[in-house]
Amino acid sequence: MRTFSLDELALILLLGIGLYFPTSLGGERSGLFTSINFAIMLGLLLYLASRHGTRPGAVTFISLPITIVMTACTFSIQGFRLGWGVFAEFTLLALVLALDLTSIRPGRFTRTAFVIANLLNIACGIAIIAGNEWISQFLSAFYSSFYPELVPAMLGLHKPILTFGTHSLAGLFLYLFFWLNWETYKSRRSPLTLFFAVSELILLLALASFTSFAFATLALVQIATWLWNRSRKIFVTAAACVVLLVSFGVRWFEDNPENSQVLPQLAGTLLDSDISGPLARYGPGADLRRTIEYLFDHPLSPIGFATPFYIRIVDSGPLEYMIRGSMPLLVLIYFGLYRFLRHNLRSRTHALTLFLIIIGFETGFTALSYVRTAYLLTFFVVYLRQLVPDFDHEDRSATTPGTLQPQY
Repeated sequence: MRTFSLDELALILLLGIGLYFPTSLGGERSGLFTSINFAIMLGLLLYLASRHGTRPGAVTFISLPITIVMTACTFSIQGFRLGWGVFAEFTLLALVLALDLTSIRPGRFTRTAFVIANLLNIACGIAIIAGNEWISQFLSAFYSSFYPELVPAMLGLHKPILTFGTHSLAGLFLYLFFWLNWETYKSRRSPLTLFFAVSELILLLALASFTSFAFATLALVQIATWLWNRSRKIFVTAAACVVLLVSFGVRWFEDNPENSQVLPQLAGTLLDSDISGPLARYGPGADLRRTIEYLFDHPLSPIGFATPFYIRIVDSGPLEYMIRGSMPLLVLIYFGLYRFLRHNLRSRTHALTLFLIIIGFETGFTALSYVRTAYLLTFFVVYLRQLVPDFDHEDRSATTPGTLQPQY
């Protein structure tokens, strides 16, 4: 029986603080909370790097170039205003992409923390869907994000955004929690993880956004494919259960008149291309139109760590990286992400799936520079790694035995 270790403490902090550290006080964004959050994450990253090292070549070819490119771009702008929050976000991202997590072994305390986090998320999501006033007031007071009206508006529509502030980020992380539990169930056949996976899939559907429906569709395809390959009878039974649950849900809404006001609002939010979806991001007159025009008008004038007052960049990861560091930054971040995942995950399928999920999500919202992503991505990678036994490890290298190859 393994005893509690500093590595397990670090993993538990990555999960707990990544999910539940507050961002506001009384509904107003808190600079103090933000600074403490960044400081804790920096401390955890430095601990992991000092104890377990960094990937071969990652600091030289990924992390330092990211910092150098953004710094050079910042000082190339006359009269720039340095965004310290942006500096902290990209510094943390550069550190995360350099980590070597292959020697970390999560134990029973980490798995217990993961179970507790799932229970808290599901309970919080159910309370939001049920319209619990206490949870709405609590989340509005301590987890406000972007602007003060956003979280109350989301909660007013009974969207289980949890602590993520908006349905876009909530959709990404609810799917990732589903996926981790689904992969755990496939590996260990634990009924509890199956319950968690199904529950988080239901919360994902309850978010009622383009992001959540896209991820829910992906989740259903993953479940259906696995069931079909294992047993046609189980597949048919599961499909019948889904049909019954959908019928029950429709009947429940019909029998509860109080939902008559919420449904039109949800439908309007989902179907209105001016509010959500790809057209709301990239279409004519969309939020990112000025950003795209700026990029075409100033292709060689990236802003680095500067704070832009005239363009919106949070709604697209690729556009933000192009605006801040042009093509070199875009390539460094995404290539660094792929190498980080490929090096630290035993399964090539896990690495590619997680990479494509993040890339796909970032076309509609920036995730990698989000501080909760730095915490949770690190935890998710360690958790996924331990689901695959050492003897199932797929060889990363095509080199012959005895040869060395840079792995940045």
